[in-house]
Parts: sequence; C-alpha cells; structure tokens
Amino acid sequence: MKKLLFLGLVFMSISILAQENVNNYKYIIVPKKFDFLKEANKYRVNTYTKFMFEKAGFNAIYDDQKPADLLANPCLGLKANVLDNSNLFTTKMNVTLENCQGAIIYTSDEGKSKIKEYEGAYQEALENAFVSIKGLNYNYQPVENTQVYVPSQNNTVPATTAAVAVTANTAANQATSVTPQTTAPATATSVETNTNTLFAQPINNGYQLVDTTPKVVFKITKTTQPNYYIIQDKNGFLYQKDGKWIAEYYEGDELKKQELQIKF
Repeated sequence: MKKLLFLGLVFMSISILAQENVNNYKYIIVPKKFDFLKEANKYRVNTYTKFMFEKAGFNAIYDDQKPADLLANPCLGLKANVLDNSNLFTTKMNVTLENCQGAIIYTSDEGKSKIKEYEGAYQEALENAFVSIKGLNYNYQPVENTQVYVPSQNNTVPATTAAVAVTANTAANQATSVTPQTTAPATATSVETNTNTLFAQPINNGYQLVDTTPKVVFKITKTTQPNYYIIQDKNGFLYQKDGKWIAEYYEGDELKKQELQIKF
C-alpha cells in the first residue's frame, strides 16, 4: 500500500511539473507533415492533431502560419510531433512537445488502436493519446512580460509578447503568471555598424561573441529558426538579413540596432 501511495505521488508530481512547463507556452506549432508519413497530412493525421490540440484548449497553428510575435520570439511556441510506435497488430502513437532549444518537455501517454484501416486507426490512437494531454488542463501563463521588436521592411513594427523560459527547468521554476501590459510603440534607430570582428565561441545552447580583448560582447541562444538567436540579458535578437548579421536589443527604453561582423 505504501509503495502504491508513493508511486501515486510521483506520478502526480510529474503531471504537475509538465503542466507548469506547458502552461508557459503560448502556441502549439503543428507541422504539415510528420516524419513517419510520406506525404503532407496523409490520412489527415496533421489536421486531426491540430484539431485535438484546439479541443484541449491550446492555441494550435500550422508551422507555415506563424503570427508576428512567434516569428519574433520562436520560444513562445512548442513544436508538436507524433511518434508512430505501431506493430503488425496494433497502432501505437505518442504526442511530444519540443521547445525552441530542441528539448522535449512533454510526452503524452501512448494511444492505441486495433482498427485495421489506417485513417480510423490513427484517429483513435490520437484520441487515446490526447486523454493525458487534456488532463494537463492547459492555461497559458506567461513567465515574464517582455517587449520584443519584430523585424520588418520598414523597421517600425514592435510587439509586446510574453517571453517564455528556454529550458524546461526554467519554465518549471517560474510558473507565476504575470499580466501582460501594453507599451507604447517604439521606432528603431538607424543601423550602427560595428567594424570590430566578433568571434563566436560555443557554449551551452548557443555561443558567446567575444572581441579581440577578449571580452564577451553578447551571449546568444539558439532557436529552431536558422540564423536566428536570442540575445541573453539584452531583451533582443540576432538574425541574418541579406548576408549581414543584425543585432536588435533594448538598452533601457532605447532600441539599439547594430550590424555585426561575426566569425563562427
């Protein structure tokens, strides 16, 4: 009896931790094609997955329909994936959620189906997998209120977003809800060119950019987007545009924009 009680408490703790992690993310990103299928949305698995997330209360979007705040801050979303563990007689599926660092922060219970026809089997297996996802009782809780600048052609489109923790541990430790506040739009300053070459040195989940002193000028964190990084402790982003590296970040209330010379 004591062992059963202990196991029950362990599973309850795991469920609470997963809920805190998932609640810190604003979007669920559903790809148009899963790896185990040869075609996009074959057997309607992708559309059904998106539908099931919406039914469970999540804001699910396709990976080619990302809103402006998610493009500016990829870490606002979790990428959904469906794993097919089927054998000859049973369709078995798990749903995973991956953060912008590529870490899986949640895996659903395995859903099973004995239906022989593919579309029906996949749908029933997904329904069974989503029982555990619905049990999370998702309720979006932004971790920290942060103004993020959205790069655009005219460089005048800011957006206020909730920045989420970039690792599961950070998200779990910062589950306090903060009500977003609307801030006045800011206009980007002219681009400053830093002619000094910065050298990228690998660190956990990204790089530190150092000059010839050597002094650490920026620490940047990888995202799921190629050539797109979060600048740590600077409330900004580093991205490549037209072959040039652009850093946009805030110093106090002032938006800075710099063109950087970087050697990776």
